[in-house]
Amino acid sequence: MISSILIPTDFSPASWNAAQVGLELSKLNGDATISFLHIYPLSSKYAHKNGSKVNDSHLEEVKQRMNQLSHDISDLSDDRIKNVVLSGNVEETMLQFIKDHKFDLVIVGINSNGQNNDIGSHTIRVIKESGVPVMIVPNRSMHGAIAS
Repeated sequence: MISSILIPTDFSPASWNAAQVGLELSKLNGDATISFLHIYPLSSKYAHKNGSKVNDSHLEEVKQRMNQLSHDISDLSDDRIKNVVLSGNVEETMLQFIKDHKFDLVIVGINSNGQNNDIGSHTIRVIKESGVPVMIVPNRSMHGAIAS
């Protein structure tokens, strides 16, 4: 039984697809909790020039986008959805977050910018090192209902 799902998001169409699949799986598993995670790298254009701190106004904007994503995608109660915004190395931060929270499943949308549905390096590393089942949802996926 799945009781906690992690869905990393970059607000892309692939992330939206992953969120929809996660919501369906949550409902099939007795309303498992869903954690949306957005990590932006310290090297981001929104970081301060010294690279050590993230621009506070951009951080607030990202948090608002996360709240909107949760609101748009879900009819689950607020205690079933968690929004987390972190900064740092994307792969390292995500792997540590997975380790710290012991998720049952990670659902990752593949954002291939319309080229193909190749799995990116961040996703490959999560698959190899997380120790958690990882479901891949392509950005051009037309998912239907998930049957138990």
